[in-house]
Amino acid sequence: MTIALLREMFSRMVEGKDATLIERYYDPSLQLFTNGQVQDYEAFSRGHRTVYDTPITYRVEYDEQAWVQDDRRRTVAARVWITTARPQEEPTRIEVVLIAEYTADGRIRRIWETTYPGWEDLPAFEDY
Repeated sequence: MTIALLREMFSRMVEGKDATLIERYYDPSLQLFTNGQVQDYEAFSRGHRTVYDTPITYRVEYDEQAWVQDDRRRTVAARVWITTARPQEEPTRIEVVLIAEYTADGRIRRIWETTYPGWEDLPAFEDY
């Protein structure tokens, strides 16, 4: 269940840049731990809405050998690459290693991730 939901979220929300789907895929109690920083649901939602309103594009690739799922704990671990692109800039390929914990109703409640390069170091996300 969770691997399919994570893939669906990346496809529909991230690649589709559809901020209206945030509440579908993320629980209001969300905590995102990324590269030593912590965000709650409101900060996550606000940041994504801001970036999705720009001309940035996303393409997600998966390391098919890296999926780990624990149905009892409703968790999934993955390794993905998210390539971002903006007009007049070279695309940036970001490696993301993550663990996502889901609620019983299938929304992400916690994410622990590390990225390279770090989101916080990229000009495309300076207003995030």
